Amino acid sequence: MLARHAAAVRSRRALWAGVLRALGTTLLAALLALPFAAAWGLGHAEVEDYVGPHRVTFATSFSGEIAVDLGPIGKAFLPSPVAPVGVTATVGSVGTAASTLNSLFSSETLAAYTSLYEEPEVVVEAIVDELQVDALLQGAKAEAVLLLAFAVWRLRSQLLSPWVARTVTRRRTGAVYVAVLVLVLGSVLAPSTPAGTRIPVTIAAGSRFASVTVDSRVLADLLDRGIRGVTLLSGRQQAAVQTYIDTAVDDLSAQLDRLPQPGPGETMLLGFSDLHCNQAMTELITRLAQATRPRVVLSSGDDTVNGTAVEKTCIRREAGIAAGAQVPLVVASGNHDSDVTETQQRAEGMVVLDGSTVDAAGLRVLGDDDPEHNVPFSQDRTLDRPETEEQLGTRMLQAAATRPVDVLMVHQPAASVVLMSATDPGARLITWGHFHSESGPTVVTHGDGSWTVGMQQGTAGGVRQPTITSFSTPFSPPLKTADVYFYFRDDATGLITGVQAVHFTPEADVVIDAPTATGDLDALPEETRARLGGASPSPTATPTG
Repeated sequence: MLARHAAAVRSRRALWAGVLRALGTTLLAALLALPFAAAWGLGHAEVEDYVGPHRVTFATSFSGEIAVDLGPIGKAFLPSPVAPVGVTATVGSVGTAASTLNSLFSSETLAAYTSLYEEPEVVVEAIVDELQVDALLQGAKAEAVLLLAFAVWRLRSQLLSPWVARTVTRRRTGAVYVAVLVLVLGSVLAPSTPAGTRIPVTIAAGSRFASVTVDSRVLADLLDRGIRGVTLLSGRQQAAVQTYIDTAVDDLSAQLDRLPQPGPGETMLLGFSDLHCNQAMTELITRLAQATRPRVVLSSGDDTVNGTAVEKTCIRREAGIAAGAQVPLVVASGNHDSDVTETQQRAEGMVVLDGSTVDAAGLRVLGDDDPEHNVPFSQDRTLDRPETEEQLGTRMLQAAATRPVDVLMVHQPAASVVLMSATDPGARLITWGHFHSESGPTVVTHGDGSWTVGMQQGTAGGVRQPTITSFSTPFSPPLKTADVYFYFRDDATGLITGVQAVHFTPEADVVIDAPTATGDLDALPEETRARLGGASPSPTATPTG
């Protein structure tokens, strides 16, 4: 009996010893493979995104420079700040020299992407974020392949012929490993001399583009003229934006006593939709939020123009709306946003709705991103998932039916129709946008005397409806009246008692609407009030302003 027990103990010890040896060997193999996997990942990352209206492929290498490939027009070069790692940006849809450069430096491209020239660091950061993710993925693939090769080497006596197994000794394998490691590191770290013609761009002297060179005199001449145009147009736009902000702030300051204010027992929610990266309005909404101190900020989507990585600069600005007021910012992404947009928003601390209910400042908020997605710089749309707008509305209705929410957010009216047509949508407030025009508030009264308020919000960015040739001017003053909304919530019952809009006209006038009452708390049945949590009559339903 004792002998069997001792044998079992020895067996378990042997098993654990074998497991630990295997883990140690695997860890050692992973560490030995790491330099090669890292080099492969850093040198083979590749992502695609839009820069202006052009789809661009970004690919890493160990060239030590940043190269912009414009096809038949030529290439532009810039020393890499993280040499020896370099990046080649291949611009798609390149035509003739004149047509391509005119497109790259046109007022239309500048209007959509002034950030390329005003805040290049943030644009580069956005592309680098994507490249880093792909570099990790490529490195992980290389690590897996190398570990598989190590496993084959460990089992060489079983998998290979006896002669080969005897030849591939540990000493020889170690020598080969060291030689290959030195060769790889040497080739990566050794300074390289740029090949081909390098022509300085004259106008870049003394600017952030001072070290730019090109391999074509045609490109050098076009860039000289293009950078001049970019500098001029960018300066004009920024001056116009600042003038608009200053004028609107002056008008807003003169009306501080008319700004939305919650009454006793109330809190305010600030809502908007279709901001579309507008720089002027982002700044003004930030100041408005700081002055009014809402409980939460709600965006019904289309925060960007095209949902590209280089729009990270406007996501960062938008995050400042809630940061300045020290409140949460909750987003239901629209058809002009993307998965990249949502990743950037989460990184900036925003709450991005994904179909589940979240808690934001003590409020239950439900919503999801739009199932449709606009192709960048186009009015064409694709489906991100096999779901229609109506099906999205139905799914949100079902989710709210199990446990009602304070706020339900979607982007497109087609989804809101399903919600607002229900006898009881299961939400106190429903917001949406998309049409760039205000409609509402609409009140759905329930059988118990309570109600739901629905609001189609206008465009917070003052953006005109898209046309074939023009969609948005995020880095210019609003082209139409920009709209922001305040929703008054009775804390005792959770019901929305009123809506008040603030409008910013293209002339920088600030129009503060009178509050619109959406329900009468005094007429609420006592049993309903008790069920909703209001044991005693709440203050007046008409918000003060």
